Amino acid sequence: MGYALFAQRKVVLDGQLNALQLQQTQRSNEQYNLATQTLSLNQQMASMQASQSTELADKYEELAQANGEEARAQINAEIKAMEEDFKAELDEINREIYQVSVKENTVEMQVKRLDTMVSAVEKQLEAVEKAEESAIDRATPKFSSQS
Repeated sequence: MGYALFAQRKVVLDGQLNALQLQQTQRSNEQYNLATQTLSLNQQMASMQASQSTELADKYEELAQANGEEARAQINAEIKAMEEDFKAELDEINREIYQVSVKENTVEMQVKRLDTMVSAVEKQLEAVEKAEESAIDRATPKFSSQS
């Protein structure tokens, strides 16, 4: 392989390597953003559950102090409606968490694939550089030092 071909191959491989490394960076950023989104959703869920617990505790306190069947029936209906609303809200957050999790898994697989590709290109680049060095060594005249 001529020196120009070595140089050309190195340029191509360097370009591929740079493009792959850019994709790795983008996927790493995407992973970070998805992890942040998951954390935020989990915090939102915990906050919502705490708030719901407080609201339900207040309603149960109100129920305990209620006088008359009609008042208790009304409060029980309110509790049931609150529980259904809370369940719907939690289900929605769980769906969002699941969707983010699926995206995270997809991005993780892409990152692993990119890691493999980067390693392969780095090995190719190293092989070309070694071949170039070997060709240069063979082409360089050897002088013997005879006295």
